[in-house]
Amino acid sequence: MYTLKERQMKKVNMISALLILAALMLSGCDQAAPARGAAPVQPDSRDGVAIVFPQESAQFYVGDFVDIHAEVGDIDGFSAAVLTVNNQVYRRDAFASAVKNGDLYQPWVPEAEGVYALQIHCETAAGGQSASNVVNVYVGMAKVTKETPAEEPIAEVTEEPAAETSECPIAMATATGYPFCRSGPGTAYNTITNLQPGQSFPITAVSGSGSWWQIAYNTAGGTCWVWDALVTVCGDTDDVAVITGLEKDAAEAPAEAPPGEETGPTPTWDPASGPTSP
Repeated sequence: MYTLKERQMKKVNMISALLILAALMLSGCDQAAPARGAAPVQPDSRDGVAIVFPQESAQFYVGDFVDIHAEVGDIDGFSAAVLTVNNQVYRRDAFASAVKNGDLYQPWVPEAEGVYALQIHCETAAGGQSASNVVNVYVGMAKVTKETPAEEPIAEVTEEPAAETSECPIAMATATGYPFCRSGPGTAYNTITNLQPGQSFPITAVSGSGSWWQIAYNTAGGTCWVWDALVTVCGDTDDVAVITGLEKDAAEAPAEAPPGEETGPTPTWDPASGPTSP
């Protein structure tokens, strides 16, 4: 059995041991954790540089802007970072103050297709270096967007109008009023028939003065003469036969028609509805 004094001493020793153990645990918590994503470091070193973008075998195109991202950490701090491409220095960036841990970004623009090895070397203030992991990437030719050429407007082809041909393949006379059609070119000749406005007949001859037209007024070949002022002539009249020596006016006409000569039908139209015909 322990005496009271011995029990008290034993209790004091247990408390002391617990206090020492707690102190050791607290001292272990003061050590800084390595940087996020940092490359593995040696037990006797706290240096670290790790490229986190781009990843291994990433693919880019010529002319792309590649922002290389690395996580860095060093107990003494880094003073500069050097980006190498295929072991050649691409760019060097000096820091305004020592960087003990943080994120580093360095841009790179590939100018030709190929395979490229990317690596970052961080310099310490003491003159040392810490190299990152090597990342191999592939660069291809830039995508070319083929522009669709604007469609040229199709020129409208305007057909040349065909040479105007006469509406009348043969010479025609169309009545514009209610003219008498006489047996000869003059008012002294008897009326054979009367014409209605709009009626058209083939021209078979013209008087020597050009004032009277001979027309075929029926399909049986009957002809009569109509005054030029009361018809519209259509078609080519150059080949129409010219008949001279037949024109007579009313002063030369006999008071009465010779016996047996047909004077033609009596007009049945209203003289007020059209021009007066000679």
